[in-house]
Amino acid sequence: MTAAPPAPRQPDRQPDRQPDRQVWADVAKGACILLVVLHHAVGKLYVPALMGEPGPPPLPGTDRAAGDGWLDPSGLALVWYELSAALKPVRMPLFFVVSGFFAAGVVRRPWPALRRRVGTTAWVYAVWLLLLAAYFSVERAMPLNRTQDGAELLADLVWASTGLWFLYALVVYVVLARLLVRWPRATLAGAALLTAATSWLPVDDLNRAAVLTHFVFFAWAAYRPQDVRRLAGPAAGRPGRVLLLVAGFVALLAAQRAAGLPGSADLLVLAVVGVPLGLAGAVALAERPRVGTALARLGALTLPVYVLHSPLLALLAHAPALLPPPGSPVLALAWPVVVAAAAVAVCLALHRLLLAVGLDWLFALPRPVAARAPAGLSGPGSGGPRGARARTRSAADR
Repeated sequence: MTAAPPAPRQPDRQPDRQPDRQVWADVAKGACILLVVLHHAVGKLYVPALMGEPGPPPLPGTDRAAGDGWLDPSGLALVWYELSAALKPVRMPLFFVVSGFFAAGVVRRPWPALRRRVGTTAWVYAVWLLLLAAYFSVERAMPLNRTQDGAELLADLVWASTGLWFLYALVVYVVLARLLVRWPRATLAGAALLTAATSWLPVDDLNRAAVLTHFVFFAWAAYRPQDVRRLAGPAAGRPGRVLLLVAGFVALLAAQRAAGLPGSADLLVLAVVGVPLGLAGAVALAERPRVGTALARLGALTLPVYVLHSPLLALLAHAPALLPPPGSPVLALAWPVVVAAAAVAVCLALHRLLLAVGLDWLFALPRPVAARAPAGLSGPGSGGPRGARARTRSAADR
């Protein structure tokens, strides 16, 4: 008697199921928040400190350059500026892909089930918008987009222009994805068109433009989580695949620079390779116990790092002795990495301190409000027996 042949594997017909939390996803978030802090350390401190002014540094040997070689201040500034700019199609698109991946089940649930996720993120955005507006009205040494008065504060509640735009975008994206869930293909096509066309729209503020350009990444992962799982499968982290994606990304970046596409259009084109590269890199790092574990832990606590790192970096603008040393090229070259790592460590320590003194409402809905929210969105960090630290992992960290 022969055994019956195994049943054929059924395709994934439940894309609306909430994806299980996987290590690679937290690793990707941890890597993304590190890249965000590194980007701000480079653009808001490193380049201005070496060049004496914000903005793109000149090529070595030009009239504005401080020297004639790549180890002179202008050369070092240009290296880091270009590296940070090259990572743009990976940094925030991957962040929103992972966020959309975790929201895949949420955007298909009834509207009341969205209350906790949307409410928590909106609360945190509003609280930190007020706090950072007050902080940066006094601290004015670091170049950034500041909320100048009450009118601008109200405008930021409607359409974010500050560095907190990621939190604002998460609120808007979840609501939009839920509104348009019946038309996923048309939504993705429209979102891609919006991304490509943003450079031609009358939007001068870069952060407000970023809100328009990144919805496509969130929506794709929310509507097509099976595609994300496929790209982040077990084979994704193989060295040969990662190297092939790196080579493809570099080649596409070089072609884009030669073609001179507008900023929003090239973001969309480069992210076609940049996002798979980021997912493959996350899978590869997740397979390395020490690095993967550290990044996964950081990825589960991106919110405090996101809201706290800018005011911490701003303090360095008042400490000239801690700014990049122009007399030591090696130290100057390593400065952004050291500062970014130190800023993340201080953010996490400060987060623990704030929780210990009962200020968990800075990172999550106050307990009485959260208790009235429906239990349909329960999950890691949403409450329960894990205590205050778990509650502070808001929707932005799930």
